[in-house]
Amino acid sequence: MGPGEIITATQGVFDVVDFIKTKIGGEVISGHFKWDGTKIHGSERIELVKENESGVDSRWWYYVKGLDDYTFLRFPLVNSGVHELLGTLKGEKNADARYWRWVPLPRPNTIVGGNSTFSNAKVDFIVIGYKPKTLIEYFHKSSKI
Repeated sequence: MGPGEIITATQGVFDVVDFIKTKIGGEVISGHFKWDGTKIHGSERIELVKENESGVDSRWWYYVKGLDDYTFLRFPLVNSGVHELLGTLKGEKNADARYWRWVPLPRPNTIVGGNSTFSNAKVDFIVIGYKPKTLIEYFHKSSKI
């Protein structure tokens, strides 16, 4: 995905969030975070947790604590050199989109294994939360069927 495609995709997500907030009246919460999980600015309702992977200082995972009725979108502020990985909880077989981390993109022409042993990228990011229930109720009410 090139820079133009990333900007277009990101703009589409922001348009959806704006639609939820302004047209539907749904509560949207957001926060701006440093790479270490420290909140710079934003909603006090978003409590971010950063946990090291098995005690390895160079690999950590983020998740938003509580607020199960919200879905969270996250965006690295410099996304041109990073890739998002999803975490798999201990004892689970499938990745869980609630847990994520960003790693650097591998160098071109490099063969890489299928694991997540890359160290994290230090990238600041934004988290945006919305209630999918609000969006579904809007479409249900406006449906003629």
